[in-house]
Amino acid sequence: MGCMGGLRAVTGKELGRLRALPREARNIDYLDRELVQEDAYDMDKSWDAIHRALTGGKLEYGNTPAPGCWAVLGGEVLRGGREGEEDYIVVCKSPKQVRQVDQFLRRLTEDAFRELYFAIDPADYGFELNEDDFDYSWENLADSCPFWHRAAEKGLWVLFDVDQ
Repeated sequence: MGCMGGLRAVTGKELGRLRALPREARNIDYLDRELVQEDAYDMDKSWDAIHRALTGGKLEYGNTPAPGCWAVLGGEVLRGGREGEEDYIVVCKSPKQVRQVDQFLRRLTEDAFRELYFAIDPADYGFELNEDDFDYSWENLADSCPFWHRAAEKGLWVLFDVDQ
């Protein structure tokens, strides 16, 4: 992985519309053109390193360790994780998970994230761990905090999506 990813905050009604679609229709065209978003944050390519740092170096779906895992690939997989869905991933976080991510990120320090980032196995990551990549990843994570806070305050669902 390593493509452009982003976060979208939506109401429960909009999430219901998305869930009603067949999995193959839950794609970037729908999310960009049809889905009514309350807020959004572009993670660029930083999502990969952020997820790995917050999950012990793993780039996989799952809900551990919570709540850090929910910042990217953790949550309900709406698309991805099945054969034929490798081109596009959509993962949903509940309002409760969003509140927990918001609280977690408000306590996460740059020093703590640095330790997590530099603990990633470079062979698994596929890139050299260095200060430039760390700065890029930390900046994107830190800059996402207002997005998470607004979504938590409004009780919104958050979608992470990435076009492979």
